[in-house]
Amino acid sequence: MNRVLLVGCGHMGSALLNEWMNLKSHSLAVVDPLSYSYLKKKYYKKKIRFFEKIPNQNEIKKFDVIIFAIKPQIAKKVLNDYCNFEFKKNILIVSIIAGKKISFFKKNIKNAMQIVRVMPNMPALIGEGVSCLVSSKSTSKNNKKTINNLFLKVGKTIWLKNETQIDKATAISGSGPGYVFTLIDAFEKASQQIGFPKNITREMVLYTILGSVKLMENTKKEPSDLADSIAVKGGTTEAGIKILQKNKPHKMMYNTFLAAYKRASKLGKTND
Repeated sequence: MNRVLLVGCGHMGSALLNEWMNLKSHSLAVVDPLSYSYLKKKYYKKKIRFFEKIPNQNEIKKFDVIIFAIKPQIAKKVLNDYCNFEFKKNILIVSIIAGKKISFFKKNIKNAMQIVRVMPNMPALIGEGVSCLVSSKSTSKNNKKTINNLFLKVGKTIWLKNETQIDKATAISGSGPGYVFTLIDAFEKASQQIGFPKNITREMVLYTILGSVKLMENTKKEPSDLADSIAVKGGTTEAGIKILQKNKPHKMMYNTFLAAYKRASKLGKTND
């Protein structure tokens, strides 16, 4: 059984905890001083150990995996509390901190050698997430398998070649649900402006998007080809797509990803 310590239990940490808490192959512990009372009350029936303060040396040495799920702005401060611990020999340090590089962990935790950066996204909350991963060269195959299996419990895993890719993935899959929800909000508000009530709009928009995604998955066709197949010359879809194309959606998405990627890179340099 793998003993896992989750450091931080905010939005993403709690999303992961909700999916992992019933795993029989892992023993979970959480340290989050700000949410200690709330978490202990919420999960009191579950076999999860909660620490109000940082575990001591004897406790730390029991863990096989330590996952840091904290904001990049406080990463340096939090890691200072773990920098001088003596860990288990094959300890795996895992980060889901946006932008923070493997070198940051090697610099701030003297015993950290086997390190994996992971960028999950919020649909992990219902087991439908995408987690992109990259590891340090010294990370063992066994530890890579361990963390891969853990994140498979919250959705799909994609291993990347380098850290530049994971910063870019942060801008796409990590932040992507936010863009999708913004798009859905635009769909709904525009539908209501045309004259539909909110309850009908929500159902119509959600099932249109879900059905389109499933159709693309099943047919394996390119999205542009599927759009062309619907946009009959002189028809309603063609008229709508022409308006979209005038607003250059491809350029808009590129600029969206680029802004998020630059932010991820900047966060990585803070206190590096």
